[in-house]
Amino acid sequence: MRKLILAVVALFICVSVKAQNLDPVNSIDYFNLGIDKHTQKDYAGAIDAYTKSIEIDSTNWRSYFNRGLTKKDLNNHKGAIADFTAAIKIDTANELLYFVRGMSKYVLKDFNGAIADMTKSIRIKDSYHSAYLVRGNAYKDLNKFKEAILDYNKAIKIDPTFEEPYFQRGILRGYQKDFVGAIADFSKAIEINPSNENSYANRGLARISVNQKESACADFKKAVALGNKNAKQMLATYCR
Repeated sequence: MRKLILAVVALFICVSVKAQNLDPVNSIDYFNLGIDKHTQKDYAGAIDAYTKSIEIDSTNWRSYFNRGLTKKDLNNHKGAIADFTAAIKIDTANELLYFVRGMSKYVLKDFNGAIADMTKSIRIKDSYHSAYLVRGNAYKDLNKFKEAILDYNKAIKIDPTFEEPYFQRGILRGYQKDFVGAIADFSKAIEINPSNENSYANRGLARISVNQKESACADFKKAVALGNKNAKQMLATYCR
């Protein structure tokens, strides 16, 4: 199963070119410097700039948020959670803050904590399809398959072109030996994104389980062509 990757883009404040050329003197200057440093992948410099921004003005949740994102990029998820929590104390009704904190909790395998944060995010914004997806994944990792399916269904209902919940629901249906349902989900994921090697490999396995060998082998070959190394073994095992 592939790892879920969700990118969160740092917030930007519009400033004039003149302001950007000045040495930082206030909270917004340091905030923008942090954005510049982050863009240059100078993560240590970005954290330092956001910290100075916070020291000058500790009421701006964006500085905590962006510093948290930078820590996340450094795989310091505990530090990121601390910053997102500080941001939430300032803005308790921002669904994005609960979402990013929940993502870091998910990475740390705090699945119950991730579910709690995604639930708060959804309560603020019921149409947040990514929050349903991550909560569904957390439920799946806790073997709460019924709840996971409901969340994947909701994410798909909100955005039928969202590939990931089809893929994840297909994985879960495979766990439950609903191979016909899994094939349908992987097929939909492929329709949305024809270049996803993992969808072909998993659809091939589901097709093997319902004796569709020819179609399964075609899927394994496609997965190999797209770079899936595991599919080579599947070809050797099932398609001799």
